[in-house]
Formats: sequence, C-alpha cells, structure tokens
Amino acid sequence: NGESKSLHDINPLRFEYIKNRSNLKNAKVLDIGCGGGEYLAWMAKRNSTYRLWGVDHSEEMIRMARKVNKRFIREGRMEIIQGLAGDLKLKEREFDLITAFETVQFWPDTGKSFSDIRRMIKDGGCFIIINLYPSEGTKWWKIAKLKNEKEYIDMLNKAGFSKVSTDLSFRKG
Repeated sequence: NGESKSLHDINPLRFEYIKNRSNLKNAKVLDIGCGGGEYLAWMAKRNSTYRLWGVDHSEEMIRMARKVNKRFIREGRMEIIQGLAGDLKLKEREFDLITAFETVQFWPDTGKSFSDIRRMIKDGGCFIIINLYPSEGTKWWKIAKLKNEKEYIDMLNKAGFSKVSTDLSFRKG
C-alpha cells in the first residue's frame, strides 16, 4: 500500500533485511525509537505470527503509533510503550529481534542502552541498527554520539554482543 511504499523509500535496507528473514514464526520483535509506528504496522501486516513491541520517548509519537496500530494492539499482537533505551523494564531474553533505526546516536547513554538490549535478546537473537552517518561538520555530526564503525563495534562488544558486523556500503555509509 502507499504507506508502506513511502516508508520503504525512506529506508529500504530495514525492509529488505526483514523481508529476507520473514520465515521466523512466533518471533518477538522490539523496535526502539518506533516513532509513529509505521514500521511496526508493516511488520504486523507482513507476518501475523509476530508479537511486536514499540518504544519511543516522545508522547506525541506514542499517541500516533497507537493510532496507526490500533487494530494490532486490540488483537493483542502489539504493545506501544513510552520509554528510553537503557531504561526499559522488559524481560530478560525475551526478544528474537530488536531494531533501532536512525535513533542510536541520540540515546542519552548508548553503552548502558546496548547492555540493556543485550540483556533482552534471546541467545541466537539479533539486534539490528541502521544509521546513516551524518556529514562531518553538520549540526547532526555535532549532536550524534557515535560517528564511526569502530565506536559501534567497541560499544557493542563491551555490551556483550558476540557477532558484530557492519555494512558501510549502503548509501555510502
């Protein structure tokens, strides 16, 4: 539909990654920084066996995400929670997949957040970060906490992730 296509155009890598792994059944998926919930809606429509959670710090985005996903929430397939990465009170080893799209660089304490995420992922689960690097010297470069591949790898390893890989070829990093 038009909504999924417009979101797909914004960041196609996340859709391609998930689409190629849609054979997961009964997966529990958490999207941190879910914004208005369009990605969660796409996931819910894509696979009816997914149990989905979305987290965002913004009250406005939470309201929007709940409105967009009203049906899935009512069906008990989705929960939308207000909160910050690193301060989430969700179960240990609960999730098969945790995603964070264009948000990690703005988290107040990235190291603590990565450790919390590692705690919530099942053994064999996956944490996907998709971030485009800001151009050096821009306001986004000054705001962003993580700016290069080594910083991501070091922080993820320190948090307990054992298999960390990066792809800087997509959209030139």
